Amino acid sequence: MKYLILFLSILLGYSGFAKANDTNELNAKIIPTPEVYSDFLIEPWKPSAPSVIVFKDPNCGYCIRALKALDKYKDYNVFMFWSPILGDYSDKRVAAIMECDDPISQGVFDDVITRKPIECKSSDALNHEHFRLQQLNKEIVQNYNPQSVPSYYFGGQKVYLSSLKKFKQQLTNGITPVQLDWARYETLRLKQSGNQGLANAILFVSNELSTNKSLISSLENDFRYNWHLAQSTCENKNCTKDEESNRSAELRLLMDVPEGAQIALAIDGMVIQSERINQYLSNDSINAINVL
Repeated sequence: MKYLILFLSILLGYSGFAKANDTNELNAKIIPTPEVYSDFLIEPWKPSAPSVIVFKDPNCGYCIRALKALDKYKDYNVFMFWSPILGDYSDKRVAAIMECDDPISQGVFDDVITRKPIECKSSDALNHEHFRLQQLNKEIVQNYNPQSVPSYYFGGQKVYLSSLKKFKQQLTNGITPVQLDWARYETLRLKQSGNQGLANAILFVSNELSTNKSLISSLENDFRYNWHLAQSTCENKNCTKDEESNRSAELRLLMDVPEGAQIALAIDGMVIQSERINQYLSNDSINAINVL
């Protein structure tokens, strides 16, 4: 287990994607949801899968190569947007793609892969729909402003797909002390705009911190994890009658978190050593905790 902890520390503390140093920067990024951006999903929405954004230029050789191996995306919800960064010809190709009724159809992919003119179904009656898709694609491209393609983003931060895969494998293969029925603790889960993180995280805090708006906001905007906020103490004899307090008490017992602990953290059933907790929290979350 110490090797898993070391791996997580390195990956989450120092890699390009993992430690959210400034959630103000993350807040500036649009996190696509299936309700608005379903037309850009490569496959049907999977509620339990993490969401990844990918930017491609139809004239990019590496992008074309990736389109030939879409199976590598099977573990994710992949929103794909066309970003013409390679000049005028790319602009024209993307403009042609965005005239299609379905800009990420297999037919479009085939034309991009074979470098043929874009030929697709384009209904004149759907001009307003084409405009909507063009605006959504443009909105995301301008918001992220990718400087290279293909580019991948998770939770508003640029990532390498291989890093995400290795992280998931390490979490899956690691020895976890406690196996939890996460549906049972849904009342403790924070609202994260439908985003699915790479792992489930439980942060145990005092009753005062459990309702702190700054802390809650910082965790909700940290899309690396599915955050659950649990109380670290039961301050009155009737508190276990409340469902959230009752579930918090269960988790304290299961995770062996001392009653009244100032703060504790568990990721996918693995309790993180207290001296390492800050490596897994964003700076905004750390600041919110330290203020009180």
